[in-house]
Amino acid sequence: MVSSVLQDLSAKKKIWVVVPLVSFAGIIIGFIFNENPVLGYLGVAGCIISSFILGGMAFVNEKKDIVALLAPLYAVIIFNPWSEYNTGYLMQILYSLTILVVTVRFVLRFQSE
Repeated sequence: MVSSVLQDLSAKKKIWVVVPLVSFAGIIIGFIFNENPVLGYLGVAGCIISSFILGGMAFVNEKKDIVALLAPLYAVIIFNPWSEYNTGYLMQILYSLTILVVTVRFVLRFQSE
């Protein structure tokens, strides 16, 4: 069922906009609610969710892109709470920009018309 939903979504031309929208919206909401310990992590959650959306779009596509397929793994490694990486706003913004570039690359090269 999830696969059919992702196939329907990836068939539409503008669905790729969801990936950067989720990640940047999470960062903005996390910045606004920085004082709240739960809502402060929405930037990290937005980056991870957008990576899984990109990975799902790549998985259901006929032409497979290894970079887009491995985006969720990168997100889990980078935003792991026990890692040595700083998951502050700079890292979240840089990761969201990277996800945006990978998404545009995926849409332009591998998305079937």
